[in-house]
Amino acid sequence: MIIRLPYQSDWETFSALACRENWRVPRTELQLFKGPWAQYVRVLDDHKFCALLTSVAYEKSAWIGNLIVPHNLRGKGYGSHLFKAVLAELVERGMTSIWLTASDQGRSIYEKDGFVEVDGIERWVLSPRVAIGSPLQGENLFDELFYEDRLAWSENRTPLLSVLCEGGQVFAVEGSIALLQAGPDMQIIGPWYAHEASLHTHQALLNRMIAATDHKAPVVVDLLSSSPLPELCDSAGFQLTGRTALMAYGDIGPIDLKSVVSLASLGSVG
Repeated sequence: MIIRLPYQSDWETFSALACRENWRVPRTELQLFKGPWAQYVRVLDDHKFCALLTSVAYEKSAWIGNLIVPHNLRGKGYGSHLFKAVLAELVERGMTSIWLTASDQGRSIYEKDGFVEVDGIERWVLSPRVAIGSPLQGENLFDELFYEDRLAWSENRTPLLSVLCEGGQVFAVEGSIALLQAGPDMQIIGPWYAHEASLHTHQALLNRMIAATDHKAPVVVDLLSSSPLPELCDSAGFQLTGRTALMAYGDIGPIDLKSVVSLASLGSVG
């Protein structure tokens, strides 16, 4: 049994398994893991594909994302073995905090490895809809978004944000700023940061981003449960499609979670 980097055939297996699980994996994210972030992907091979796990390390923090094991191989310890190996590797890299989102079933497993639940994540989806007027255009506030991201996470995450901003638009209203990501398969709202913003401010920013979306593609946002956005998304026509626990390992003291409204990804890379 070995742990190795992925082959092209492993990605084909991953895509098939993810489809069966009804996972939303943005194409932009897959392109990162097949390209510049390939070094962070691990496959457990026991004379066959047994598990695949993605992770990414920034300056001081890391995220563990997609862990998938074929149905017929579950319960044999493959996923746990690979997870522990990747966690140890990230700690050895010097990561001071490691993050993931966990289902109800996975939460107790990760707690045994030292992870602590720090918030919840709610996924809200706005389905394709009838267009009303011309799409609103965003503002040239990419530097401001990068600055707010650095303030929240106490590190430079430019390698992630620079990719997510390609084709995207940034919107800001009175101390609240967010990115609307454009993708071939879905649009993602995030990251979203706010400092003492009122409910009215959040409502105004959400309305602006909805007005800028492509009505033919779904819009997805992973919100922190502690944020004021779930109620606003519900009233704006979004549907709640799932809940997970936001969990962390290590020292999260330097990180300002209170300013985080939504993640920059669908829970897998931050």
